[in-house]
Amino acid sequence: MPFRYCIIGAGYTGLAVAKAYADLGLDYDHVEATDAVGGNWSHGVYDSTHLISARDVTEYPDFPMPRDYPDFPSAAQMRDYLCTFAAEFGLERRIEFGMLVTDVEPVNQSGSAGWRVSFGTGETREYTGVVVANGHYWDTRIPSYPGEFAGKQIHSKDYKRPADLDGPRVLVVGAGNSGCDLAVESALTFGTAELSLRRSYWFIPKYVMGVPSSKFDVGSIPVPKVVQEAVFRTIVALGMGSYGSFGLEKPTHRIFEQDLVVNQQLPYFLKHGRIAIRPEIAGFTGSTVRFVDGTSAEYDTIVWATGFKTTFPFLRDGLLEWENGQPRLVSHTFAPGLANLYFAGLVAPRSGAGMLLMNSSRLLAEAALLQQRLHEPVGNLYSMVSKPSAQILAGGPELRWDVVRGRRLIRIVSTLMLLRARLGIATPPSPGARARPELPDIERIPLSPSLLRPLLAAVRRNA
Repeated sequence: MPFRYCIIGAGYTGLAVAKAYADLGLDYDHVEATDAVGGNWSHGVYDSTHLISARDVTEYPDFPMPRDYPDFPSAAQMRDYLCTFAAEFGLERRIEFGMLVTDVEPVNQSGSAGWRVSFGTGETREYTGVVVANGHYWDTRIPSYPGEFAGKQIHSKDYKRPADLDGPRVLVVGAGNSGCDLAVESALTFGTAELSLRRSYWFIPKYVMGVPSSKFDVGSIPVPKVVQEAVFRTIVALGMGSYGSFGLEKPTHRIFEQDLVVNQQLPYFLKHGRIAIRPEIAGFTGSTVRFVDGTSAEYDTIVWATGFKTTFPFLRDGLLEWENGQPRLVSHTFAPGLANLYFAGLVAPRSGAGMLLMNSSRLLAEAALLQQRLHEPVGNLYSMVSKPSAQILAGGPELRWDVVRGRRLIRIVSTLMLLRARLGIATPPSPGARARPELPDIERIPLSPSLLRPLLAAVRRNA
């Protein structure tokens, strides 16, 4: 069977993967469940959305955004940019729209023999490997409280514009980036709005001394986490000062333990009395919302800005290990014990992801090429230098360095295998292995841990 891969999702991440695969000459099918390029930027954000990371750190490194774009482009500009990127490199011609993936099944237990993918059309295809790049901001999370609310309820995913709200009494639940934006937009529309917080947040200004704060999380070398925390706590101190002066409780968790909120408008509206803070909801009685501090108020609309669940409905139970609602992956990419199944974009960096996405996609493509020559999953080798984790929050410097280290490892292993093949040390494929006549000049050679340990130790020493 010729080597052919399936890339699921044609958004910000999926397009980067497609370009990396095309650049290395890997054959692939690119499928998208909707009818448009752009993923969440095409159908999952509200009209007034702007990037929270600066243009220069969000753009793909080999395709800069137009210089007349502002520091923080709008959702419409981001959509246009992604469509232009897809057209510029011929990626759009290879996208099959309206192709909902319903099942992804390994041909054998480890996936080394390939994967079987089924679609909503009823069609089933077999691939060498599958890249899951369908995003993790689509399966909405709405908490449950006692009673029933009689007014309108809408999740931030489904909100597009103020006309979607029944005013004038609006309660926004959750103060992530969307929650803050929608509280401000509701206050602009109806004069005031209220914001219910279950916990406190670290609020980061978009600018520090005229520089987009996302640029402070960019670097080509790993920076100790304690140093990163100190930098961002200083940014918070400069941007917020005393939390109590805004009617907010200072966060009790460490600054990088939860998502950071990049917003300068919320403090402004709090100080002007346009937004009021409420505690967590206790329950509902008709249009009345009761809060845990014993207070209550009536509302016309509740906007749930309560985030998303990470789910892959097309992956069968038992394929992945889960922890606290997230899959345990090696370097956010490889599932332990599985070959030819890759995850792209399943990480929440604190800064713009353009450089990270493109380089991690190149890592993924190089890993796919290496996997063609291995019997064991590439992720198992990679786990010797990067242990499986369910943590998706990470800083830019460590993510970028992890990708650099991973690409170095894969290239060294590939070079070692080439040398072994040329020296005639190659071993025959294991019994029952599928023949791969389309392979390059290098045979599929199993690598023993005794051979890899010195190599991986060298990688660690040079990291």
